[in-house]
Amino acid sequence: MPADFRLPDLGEGVHEGQIVRLLVAQGDHVKEDQPLLEVETDKASVEIPSPYTGVVAKVHVAEQQVVNVGDVMISFDSGATETAPAGKPLAASRPRATTPPRDVALSRPLSAKTKPASPAVRKLARQLGVDLAVIEGSGPASRVTREDVERAAASTPSPFPRERVGVRVEGLPSSDRWGPTRREPVTRARRTIAEMMARSKSAIPHVTDTDDADITDLDQLRHKYRDPDKTERKLTILPFAVKATALALQKFPIFNAGLDEPANEIIYHEHIGIAIGVHTDRGLIAPVLRNVDQLTLGQIADELAVLADKARNGTFAVNDTRGGTFTISNAGAMGGSRYSTPIINYPQSAILALGRSRWQPSVIEQQVVPRLILPLSLSFDHRLIDGAQSIAFMQEIIGSLESPAQLL
Repeated sequence: MPADFRLPDLGEGVHEGQIVRLLVAQGDHVKEDQPLLEVETDKASVEIPSPYTGVVAKVHVAEQQVVNVGDVMISFDSGATETAPAGKPLAASRPRATTPPRDVALSRPLSAKTKPASPAVRKLARQLGVDLAVIEGSGPASRVTREDVERAAASTPSPFPRERVGVRVEGLPSSDRWGPTRREPVTRARRTIAEMMARSKSAIPHVTDTDDADITDLDQLRHKYRDPDKTERKLTILPFAVKATALALQKFPIFNAGLDEPANEIIYHEHIGIAIGVHTDRGLIAPVLRNVDQLTLGQIADELAVLADKARNGTFAVNDTRGGTFTISNAGAMGGSRYSTPIINYPQSAILALGRSRWQPSVIEQQVVPRLILPLSLSFDHRLIDGAQSIAFMQEIIGSLESPAQLL
């Protein structure tokens, strides 16, 4: 009898996902660990490898279809061998309606020519009209990187007009009374972001406090900082801000809490997990640095470097976004942002946004001198936190940033 491959467990609390791309077709010969399909959950996009070696007898799903853990994805012929543990499949959930592929060219599987690449890199290749099958990957195990795709795009004549290169919008052609349009289904990640933002704004009475930190001394210190165990490590302002926030959360536990509305209770977290807002091709993602209060400044810098690499390559796992108790949005890293009104990452009680630091004239001992100023914006849940607590919490963070030696 044919061997059925079912959608495996995708992580804690994740029961369904959306098929982003099929990588095999009926009749393809598949080897163990070869990617079968890409599935997008609420916060991550993952490639699902095959536990079988054999020939694909039938593909039961289509791109853009929403599937549940335990649903049959692909059937292999009776000669297939399970060479890798597939895990115990869950009972199949109620099937969802099938949505046809948006574009035959985009939905055509790569079959035996499949090249290892992250979902974000595959999406970039589709947008730029680059065939991954002809690219020699420069990453580990010949994995195709973003840089490989960009180089290939730059050296290949584009079928699109010059002014559209790099900004091609995927979707089906349509029109309104004014002219041509394109319609693209909202991705699962974007829907989740929209739902969370709407829920947070409607359920939490937001108040935003803004202030400035003079980080002139911090900036000088970080340029001089040398870790004896890792001399090549370079520090940005963000690790200092993360460390300062972790120390402040220990002194003001209400900012490391959340409201359990049905139980009418405040949940104080005795662990500190700081989520870092990261902009990716799939939208805003907030991976979590866990137990930050137990990390040194250098270790925080290393963890942030790993997150940055995952953001570039689109390799976040579902659990990377779980367990956050407070959020920092590094808005200033994107460019022109100064003060903002960040939306709280529900069900947390507060979020801190870092603006773009600028040199500004300041009066010190009756002298006008240039100082590097970091704008800070703190949004908090006014049901749990009062203005006086917000000011004290912000001043604690500012004090640490303006006396950075204590953070080392």
